[in-house]
Amino acid sequence: MVTDNSPSNALLRERAEWRTLLVVVAVYGLTVLTVVRYDVLTVWLAVPLLAVLGAWHLSMQHEVLHGHPFKSQFINDAIGSIPVTLWIPYLAFKKDHHEHHKSDLTNPALDNESYYVSQEQWDKAGKIRRAAWTANRTILFRMFVWTIVSTMTYVLSVLKRAVRGEKGDRLAVALHIIGVVFVVYLVSLSTMPLWQFALGTVYGGRILNAIRPFPEHKYQSGIETRTAMIMAGPFFSLLMLNNNLHIAHHDDPKIPWYRVNELSKRVNAVQRAREAGVLYEGGYAEVFRKFSFKPVDSPVRERNGLTRCHDWEARVVQRVAKLQAVAFKRRRCFPRA
Repeated sequence: MVTDNSPSNALLRERAEWRTLLVVVAVYGLTVLTVVRYDVLTVWLAVPLLAVLGAWHLSMQHEVLHGHPFKSQFINDAIGSIPVTLWIPYLAFKKDHHEHHKSDLTNPALDNESYYVSQEQWDKAGKIRRAAWTANRTILFRMFVWTIVSTMTYVLSVLKRAVRGEKGDRLAVALHIIGVVFVVYLVSLSTMPLWQFALGTVYGGRILNAIRPFPEHKYQSGIETRTAMIMAGPFFSLLMLNNNLHIAHHDDPKIPWYRVNELSKRVNAVQRAREAGVLYEGGYAEVFRKFSFKPVDSPVRERNGLTRCHDWEARVVQRVAKLQAVAFKRRRCFPRA
């Protein structure tokens, strides 16, 4: 991990973390300013601005849950717990995201951020659900439709976990409710209608935020690399705090966002992504051009690259998913040339 070893104050993880602090101040400060100056901005400017700030806030939450900018994770969590986007209980997101990093990436039985389904799930599903899963492998459907579905299902799943008393989830929900009441109260003091604030930060923020995870993980049988590199321009790189350089982020999740580009060069991330076929040198414009209407791959994880497997091999792969990737070896199946 690259660090700044020069003397820093007792709070910051390193002196250069002032950049992360600046992002925190910008996210919250500009959100408040947008709400306060709603009469001047009008709905036509305020809602799009809040959409950008909502997506930026989600990127900021991702940064603080990985340990920035302060040495104290308690302070970092306090920063991330202010629910500008209203919908996501930060502490639950923090727990789930750390589990994602430890998981078998893209495995729907183990990776809670996987958008794939197992062959067994596919076989049991009806035509409408299959069509939705297939459409969700296109970026436009993911942005404008699946964001609504995934937001509701995630919130409901966290609430169910809290009711069951799973570790940390009751606290996450309780703190989130307090935070939402606080944010709603502050918005009510302004002239901005609450529904417009929610339209911007919740739906608009989720639409923009959905762009980043769409291409970042891909399963291909026989290929070890499952994480992509999207060579975005300045706007999206800042909006996503360089999380588009996703191979580097997974190589060292604790690296601060402003050092991810340097790390990606040291770990040869671009070449690794190129060899795995998950390098998008044209940035998100390339992603939109290729996958606005065409699925990036099959929603069934086991089908991607298994075109030459024997029947018994396919059954083994399905069994692995069903048993949640219990460790046993299976014969490698290679995609068609």
